[in-house]
Amino acid sequence: MIIKAFCYSCFFLIGILPLTAQVDSGGIKPRKPGRAAWFACTSLPKGFENPCKVMTGKSVAELEIPRYMASDPVKIPEGGIIRIVREVPDPDEPEKIKYLVLAEAKIPGNVRQALIVLMPLPKPKGDLLFTAMVQDLAGFKGGDRMFINLSNTHIRVKFGPKQVAVAPKKVNIYKAPKLKKSTNVPIMYEFYHPEHKKWRLLTASTVVLRPTRREINIFNDGTRIGNIRKHKVLFPLPIKKP
Repeated sequence: MIIKAFCYSCFFLIGILPLTAQVDSGGIKPRKPGRAAWFACTSLPKGFENPCKVMTGKSVAELEIPRYMASDPVKIPEGGIIRIVREVPDPDEPEKIKYLVLAEAKIPGNVRQALIVLMPLPKPKGDLLFTAMVQDLAGFKGGDRMFINLSNTHIRVKFGPKQVAVAPKKVNIYKAPKLKKSTNVPIMYEFYHPEHKKWRLLTASTVVLRPTRREINIFNDGTRIGNIRKHKVLFPLPIKKP
């Protein structure tokens, strides 16, 4: 089955994770699943320090942003604002540290699990290096494929007889059938050429759908009309603790 996914666009990035159990006079309530976010990137600008530093509330921690895999999850602070920062000496008080904000995002309160896609700005805006898109991961299960179309043309993906259409600046998810084991599936990516007014083949292959792994494909415009770039990000399911 194919479903539409909803995305939230915002400037710059980040996070989410677990909430503590709540207690009332009637006893302990069941713990709610944690709120968490993962980073993915289309590329990283030259000179960007990786692992980088992520600020959540008043806490600052290191986080590596892999090129072809989702990052570790990040906990959402109260208020939902998370920043990627760089430490520099405070020019007014050199013995102290100040933080330059390289990226920033606010996760909507109704989103419990999110993907933050980082995209380098063509030119830095002050200290800011990235723009970002926040994508709700609700219902994104093992074996599924998410398609994020950041290009200005239409994309379609064929899984055998099934087809996923992704309009420009939209997101769609291929909902895999219930998988008990790895399954081979033929896949074909096409894009609509804006000048030729025809569908063109981007790539085709056979992929393996695994119940323990998800995958995200991000499409961008290339350097000329009719040139589409595809970037793949692997997204394993979190390992459940026994």
